[in-house]
Amino acid sequence: METLIGIDVGNTNLTGALATADGKPLHKTRRQSDRFGGAAAGLRLIGEILTELQERAKREGGYVRRIGVGFGGPVDFPRGLALLSHQNPGWENTPLRDELQKRFGVPVVVDNDANAGTLGEWRFGAGRGVDELLYVNIGTGIGGGVIANGQLVRGAQNLAGEIGHIIVRRDGPVCTCRKRGCLEACAAGAAIGRRGSEALGRPVDGKEVFALAGKGDPAAQGVLRDVIEDLAHGLGIAVGLLNPALIIIGGGLSEAPPPLFLDPLRRALPRYCLDAAAAKLRVERAQLGYDAGVMGAVALAMS
Repeated sequence: METLIGIDVGNTNLTGALATADGKPLHKTRRQSDRFGGAAAGLRLIGEILTELQERAKREGGYVRRIGVGFGGPVDFPRGLALLSHQNPGWENTPLRDELQKRFGVPVVVDNDANAGTLGEWRFGAGRGVDELLYVNIGTGIGGGVIANGQLVRGAQNLAGEIGHIIVRRDGPVCTCRKRGCLEACAAGAAIGRRGSEALGRPVDGKEVFALAGKGDPAAQGVLRDVIEDLAHGLGIAVGLLNPALIIIGGGLSEAPPPLFLDPLRRALPRYCLDAAAAKLRVERAQLGYDAGVMGAVALAMS
């Protein structure tokens, strides 16, 4: 039996999936990331996952045809290089594709995790049957990907869809990319925790901000209003450029209660884009949840 392997190299966890040739998952496994071990530690963990899944395929009478890897940072797609990780240092210019092909003897496709997640939701999740969409992953940071005319849009340097680095506040907080006022620095999970801590006068994380807002805390509710306005601003810019039929919200924030996040985002977005573009635009939660990345890596292997 012909099988595929997808690997999601996240900032917190590394997840692997063994799947059939048409993308049906057969087995999943996960390891905690080594946030300070750089490429050496990351390659060791990826190797452990691939070895486990290859052995699983053999035990079930199959073989692995191709491996797809979604990496949590910018990627040189034609050369299969991990250029860097904004969250975990030590990955600069790592020849991830060539290292894995040399070790495992199987063709490998490497792309950034946002593109992988986009493909995953398009093939297997909320984007099935939609040929014009924007996928936005909101977790510790913010990433994104674009499907236009039924194709993943990569851009000249494979940076299309990097909505997290649209600047929404010219004099805003410093982002991980070292620019000021990026959407990621204003509306990602880490930013919600920072803004919540400032508003509440004590350290909190994003989850606590949502919990307090759900209980009626006015300061926490004010933080979420401001975050949602910044997010709607950034999405509105993307809508003006791309005119998608669907925006899919993935990542940790997609799991927030809809009355606190998705519903007010839907109401705010039309203020930042043309009425005609907003009239038929749908904003939906990702269907694959945490598995968007690894199923996107499977979709990379399918391609």
